Amino acid sequence: MSDLLHQVISGYHQAVRTLRREVMDAKPSHWRLAADTVARLYLPPKDLQIASFDWQGLPTESISRSHIKETAKPIIWIHGGGFAFGSPRTHRAAAAALSKATHRPVWLPDYPLSPEHPYPAAIDALNQIQHEAPLDIIGDSAGGNLALSWAIRRQNQDRVILLSPWLDLRVNASSAQINAKAHSAFDREDLREYASLYLAGHPPTASDCSPLLAQDEHIQSLHSIYLESSKAELLHSDSIAFAQRCKQLGHALTHHIESDAHHGWQLFPDLLPEAKRSIQRMQSFLADNPRGST
Repeated sequence: MSDLLHQVISGYHQAVRTLRREVMDAKPSHWRLAADTVARLYLPPKDLQIASFDWQGLPTESISRSHIKETAKPIIWIHGGGFAFGSPRTHRAAAAALSKATHRPVWLPDYPLSPEHPYPAAIDALNQIQHEAPLDIIGDSAGGNLALSWAIRRQNQDRVILLSPWLDLRVNASSAQINAKAHSAFDREDLREYASLYLAGHPPTASDCSPLLAQDEHIQSLHSIYLESSKAELLHSDSIAFAQRCKQLGHALTHHIESDAHHGWQLFPDLLPEAKRSIQRMQSFLADNPRGST
């Protein structure tokens, strides 16, 4: 059943890519509408609680389950979507599952998207949040780029969870040199297009554009890191390179590798057993070491 679901999801991604390029010439606003439309198919659990609020100038959605105490500290999830689409709505299912597993609320900032708001708008919007205590920050795909860049900017011993992160925006990066594979949500031309829209002429070598290139001492300013990637996705090479850097620095990092999961599998915990296991591993990571929680 899991293999069939992967095939359906992968087929959907490939069909959307073909329509976007060859039929519709779709714009980022169309990508956002499509992603949010699919997300509306999510059937929320009865005890799901959603609240929208302004977090120091940044629109944010809080996802929690009914059993959570008011004193529970939030987990911050920076959503992915190539810097150009995605929203708190597209990540509600995963956030709800993580909230249930951790007994903590999950906050999803709705940061500004490119191309209307190119670099450094998203990272600057996150950086305006003044929070002196260490945070637990999650980011998937392009959200992993922002999560790591933000934690590095904060220099505050944050714990970081990176899910198939896109950490190197250079056109000659390993991830941008290989073609799409069976379970890829996009191909190398997508990577280059999204990077171009986001960077808007800025060099990709700045550390908060490509945090894989961050200075050693900036990576060491983080607390422990949990990293997930799949051999079947383009961005796996970014994860391998970052894991190697952390190993060379002697920095605490746990890397879990799936053999054949599609990019973004963690967002489907109600459908995919791999996603359910990912939620369990994230919960274990957050529970094993209390340092770094808010």
